[in-house]
Amino acid sequence: MKPFVKISSFFTVVLIMAGVCTTASAGEFTDVIDAFDKDNGDPFDANIRIGYERSQETGDITRETLSRNPAFANSWDYYSKYKFGTYKHSQNILNLGVDLGLFRDISFRFDVPIILSDDRSLTRVGGWDPNTSTQLFAPSLRSPQRSGVDYLAAGLWWAILDQSRTKEHPTLTAFVEGRFAVGKKLTAACVGDAILNYCNGDTGPDGTEVSEDGGISNNVNQLRLGLHFSRRYGFLEPYMGIDGMLGFYKGDDLTMSVGSLNDMPPLVGTFDFGMELIPWEVPEHERKLVIVLGGGATYHSEGRTYTPLFDALGTAVYFKDPVAGNADINDDGTTDLTPGSDEAEALAAWSGMTDIENYAEFFGKINIAIQPAKYVKFNLGFRAGHKSEHFITKTDQCPAGSVDSSTGLCSNYNPGHRPEIDEPGTRFRVEKTFVWSLFLDATAQF
Repeated sequence: MKPFVKISSFFTVVLIMAGVCTTASAGEFTDVIDAFDKDNGDPFDANIRIGYERSQETGDITRETLSRNPAFANSWDYYSKYKFGTYKHSQNILNLGVDLGLFRDISFRFDVPIILSDDRSLTRVGGWDPNTSTQLFAPSLRSPQRSGVDYLAAGLWWAILDQSRTKEHPTLTAFVEGRFAVGKKLTAACVGDAILNYCNGDTGPDGTEVSEDGGISNNVNQLRLGLHFSRRYGFLEPYMGIDGMLGFYKGDDLTMSVGSLNDMPPLVGTFDFGMELIPWEVPEHERKLVIVLGGGATYHSEGRTYTPLFDALGTAVYFKDPVAGNADINDDGTTDLTPGSDEAEALAAWSGMTDIENYAEFFGKINIAIQPAKYVKFNLGFRAGHKSEHFITKTDQCPAGSVDSSTGLCSNYNPGHRPEIDEPGTRFRVEKTFVWSLFLDATAQF
């Protein structure tokens, strides 16, 4: 019984210490600056933020293939898969931001993430299955390095409940944020055929230098909403949060406007939870050290978007010709491929975007924030996660309700569909995806 008594006594002391400690400012997760606050005599608050972030995603790309049943010499009756290649996507980002207190616990935030470099590569491992597939694009390529601003973000944050004002209350923060695409739209920047790809700075097949930079923006305007909750117990502050993001592509794209099944990016929802530890704090001088341990999960719905194969698919000449590359789409005699028709134009406007399957990302994180003086704060953090396996080429041939029940034929062909990559037995998927990011930022507080 003695070991149990000792352990119980230890936790009792910890809980007593947590309970008797004076409640201080809100934690990092739920903090909102204020203004015109008569409670603390502070007429106005403003923060200026600058930071650096390095992020990277790596994974395997596999492809379905029709496999021969050994029991029947001339049959292809089940699907298997093989490892096609690996991919890598890395970014270096300069994050700039401003927080302005508006009134009491309501603030305005403005963020400008500047992408200093965006590098993407695809490396062949298995190549093309010679028995069941045609080579559609060069299986290894390095995309041109991109840079610029994808979007600007602006939002309102409101501390509905604030424990630093009323110690019996937790801290509850709500926010609404808009993200507005401002950069040049992402385009597949290489040119080529099924064997070679020529990217920015290369000498192309016609002997001239390829000068396309490929743009940088996902071309999406997004609305993000969320709630953050925390409760301080002395030097411990558990927290959790939930947010969702809805996006709309900016401008028209023929492949998404003429009979397309999916014309929106995936919906995104995130659940966040963790614990903030405050081992050192001097409230009267506004100094503190905060260690954050947390994790969570993000859900991505089905949608049409950019994938690790975007540059490769978008540069494949095979997909740009609605007659040579997709002659079988007109087998029902209902799709109009007359030059100049909407369907023909949409097929020729192939961008490399595809419909993806829904998936989840699970992540963990650790942050260390230190405020050595009233007017300055530093934050260092690391986050790592895993994305579940999912198809990245699964565009359906017919939009819902477009199949003739009597003939089984498609009456309104989906121009985003490519049977060579979207039909069962030809689809691509990503697996063993690992993502991580490292960031360091500094905040000047006024």
